[in-house]
Amino acid sequence: MDRFQPIIDKLNNFMLGHLRSRRIMLDTAVNDLVNGGGKRVRPLLLILAGEFGDGDNNKLLPIAAGVEFLHMATLIHDDIIDEAELRRGKVTAQEKFGKNVAVFVGDFLLSKAYTLFANYLSRESLLRLNKVVNLVCIGEIDQFEGKYNTDLSINDYLKRIRRKTALLFAISSYIGAYETGVRGRNLHYLYKFALEIGMAFQIQDDLLDFTGKKSKIGKEIGQDLITGIYTLPIILLFKKNNYKKRAAYLLSKEYIGDSEICEIKKLLLESGILLDSKNIAERFLRRAEKYLDRLPENKVKEELKYILDCQLTRKR
Repeated sequence: MDRFQPIIDKLNNFMLGHLRSRRIMLDTAVNDLVNGGGKRVRPLLLILAGEFGDGDNNKLLPIAAGVEFLHMATLIHDDIIDEAELRRGKVTAQEKFGKNVAVFVGDFLLSKAYTLFANYLSRESLLRLNKVVNLVCIGEIDQFEGKYNTDLSINDYLKRIRRKTALLFAISSYIGAYETGVRGRNLHYLYKFALEIGMAFQIQDDLLDFTGKKSKIGKEIGQDLITGIYTLPIILLFKKNNYKKRAAYLLSKEYIGDSEICEIKKLLLESGILLDSKNIAERFLRRAEKYLDRLPENKVKEELKYILDCQLTRKR
């Protein structure tokens, strides 16, 4: 994603300028978040989708910053719930400052996001975005209520990640396009392209929880498994009769440590489930490619194709 670094630098500078609070603890926390990395896929999709229109492009950067503030707030709240110590290789706000301060940081980011939305978004886009935020919350609650549930279906999982991840990708692309005058089929294609990318992105994230390296993905390996969040590989594992009993035994242990995680990873490798999960992610990327193909030929389409290609080879 290095080719987008100038856009990302511009976005980061805007975010840092907009987040100044004159409170050292708050400024430190938000500076850590902004400077802590992140691929900025959602704001990039928003800005690039906006390039398909002929309206005012100047408001795309503030709106994109608002979307990233919103995303960051959800990450902070996730880290509080999961008691996560690391995020993108950095100490989380809740680990560094405590849960109380982390809640305030998340709320501060939400308030900043909605200030930007109120100033730059049309009423139509704001209503659509707010509906998505509601669904994101429902997706997170579904995930929380489904902890340690080994009876989850693949459809349960896909519905959950659509709400908690993919819809924010989709609405980012939609409002970027809508605010610059894109309508009709092209608006629909941009929305669906981003939705399918978001589905694949979350499946890949869940795969990296088993296949990634801590130094690259910036968090503890097997964190979801330890906290009882069973993602696609585990759901598929419980569909395999030859592996179900052993997996159930390992996950029933009072403490799941490195040895249990290593054995689960071994089962996933032996059963071919890691490859199966990867193939499902790639299926969503192929769907995204079909929607991309229907868009008019221009330079921006090439940039979206590059984002798609990056997802196909993603390692972190």
